[in-house]
Amino acid sequence: AADFKVKGFSSLSVAQWIVKRCEFDRLYFYGDDRPIHVSFSPAKTREIVLMIQSQNEKNRLIPRRKSIETFLTFKK
Repeated sequence: AADFKVKGFSSLSVAQWIVKRCEFDRLYFYGDDRPIHVSFSPAKTREIVLMIQSQNEKNRLIPRRKSIETFLTFKK
């Protein structure tokens, strides 16, 4: 697994590029200005998880699974 951000590109555009072109197990998306977490395993489940900030607790992130189709339609 790796956490990374590509200088000069939005995290959303990099994450969508990965989803379209690469094999992966899980991709965690924390926001356009945050690093992406991508893991790889033989399972290659291609699971996408958005980490949404809680409205009630600033330090709490709530995971929400999204389909590939839904994630690819996200915009900034």
